[in-house]
Amino acid sequence: MQASHASEPEVAMAVAGDRRQALERCRTLLAREGFTVSLVVQAPARRRDRPPELIASSGPRAIRVFVLGEDEVNAPETRSRIRSALKEGETRVYVPWPLRWRVLSNLERWRLRGAAVAGW
Repeated sequence: MQASHASEPEVAMAVAGDRRQALERCRTLLAREGFTVSLVVQAPARRRDRPPELIASSGPRAIRVFVLGEDEVNAPETRSRIRSALKEGETRVYVPWPLRWRVLSNLERWRLRGAAVAGW
């Protein structure tokens, strides 16, 4: 029996589908907390750090929301993205549940305090 291998476009589509599903789960969780959730539309960046994926707001309160996939949890740019968001205010990081403790460990090691971490 021969193993079948997914093509690069199939893998990319699967990852994109997983990301869409993760974003939708996070939007639902935040909406249940009473937040209005908006997708951040990325303009041509002048900064080197990508913005968060979502902004959740309720009155004057705004939360910057990152949704990280497995490949992003240990990525060097993740640290700078979260650091930039923390400087601007309240920040949350959503990750697949099995990776939650790794993200918490990374934030501690990176000395980035104040970001809430939740799993889906």
